[in-house]
Amino acid sequence: MAGPNPSAAMAAAAAATPARAWWRPEIPATAAAAAGSCFFRPGAKRFTGLQMTSTRLHPKACTPLHVKSGEAAEGSPNVDINTETTAVAHVVVDEETLRHNLETAIEEEDYAQAARLRDELRHLREDGRSSLLAANAQFYDAFRDGDLAAMHALWAKGDHVYVVHPSAGRIAGYETVMRSWEMVCDADYEFPLRFDLQDVEVHVRGDLGYVTCLEMVKTRGSGSWGKQIATNVFEKVGGEWRMCIHHASHLDDDK
Repeated sequence: MAGPNPSAAMAAAAAATPARAWWRPEIPATAAAAAGSCFFRPGAKRFTGLQMTSTRLHPKACTPLHVKSGEAAEGSPNVDINTETTAVAHVVVDEETLRHNLETAIEEEDYAQAARLRDELRHLREDGRSSLLAANAQFYDAFRDGDLAAMHALWAKGDHVYVVHPSAGRIAGYETVMRSWEMVCDADYEFPLRFDLQDVEVHVRGDLGYVTCLEMVKTRGSGSWGKQIATNVFEKVGGEWRMCIHHASHLDDDK
């Protein structure tokens, strides 16, 4: 559930708080400070010009969709099937259809067909996870290098996308989200940053997928690593994974 907009009192308190880079290990002393603003440039920029919204996630972003196993005609994938099933070689099936067909084959005790469908379903899920991990890597490549053009390209377009930077509220809508990343890429520290992603987990459900991880971030000249827990949500747009949510939260050193 999205949090409320920062109050005027919180915003005033945040304005009086010295700015700092959010990836540093220090954690905001109070919940009010954490809700007020997120700092990206030490002693300079913060997110005070960006509106924090409480708009719910766009319904279309939550609609279960289907991952295609390939494209018919041109560009169709190589399907490992025998001559008895050649008729279905170019049929485009999704995960839901495969699961339904698998259940039907088991009920009818057609175990050879069930085994084939089980393998197809496994390959489809593996392909989805691999491509999602590649999209997640592209996001961190853009983040690491401060590559604003790449950051623009990898996000989905629409009002339903949002970002929650550490110590900041929810920033919604593609244009506003991109302005927040412009602040990141315009910071006065040297790129590239150093990233070490740990405890990476990937999950795919149809045309929606998400990656959770521990972000270890260090700037040049820094003697310590900042730690954030991150959740990155992607949706399929035109057959490609596009980020629609990035949510990162500070993690205490003793956790």
